[in-house]
Amino acid sequence: MFFQDCVVFFKTGSFSANTSGTMQAALGGYTGAALIGSAIGAIVDSASADSRSKQAASMSALNPDDIVNAHKNNFKLSYSEIRNIEIKGPNFAGEVKVIVNFAKTEKFRIDRQSKATTKYLVETFSKFLPGKIAVR
Repeated sequence: MFFQDCVVFFKTGSFSANTSGTMQAALGGYTGAALIGSAIGAIVDSASADSRSKQAASMSALNPDDIVNAHKNNFKLSYSEIRNIEIKGPNFAGEVKVIVNFAKTEKFRIDRQSKATTKYLVETFSKFLPGKIAVR
């Protein structure tokens, strides 16, 4: 989440966003059981996405410090601390990777995204961090 002087990275969940594909592959691709598993996985994916959206919406009402304190994996960086950001993807599975380089490197995965999402990420990060964005 972008603020006037910092960006805050926060956890919205830990459940795989591609349960459908994982279940289909684990059960043999396009067999009957695999397609049923894929359908069940799609329901799980939908519930997970809804939960993540609600979590993100609840965070939007908080200030940066409250967001950081909401979970041990949340953190904030002032824009001056960020050396660069690499955005990769989407790959064949629709995964976009955002790699943030500062005193250390953090990697984030955003599942099931499109080229339009990647373009939006590049435009948004560029607005707050001009000259620090690399697209791979």
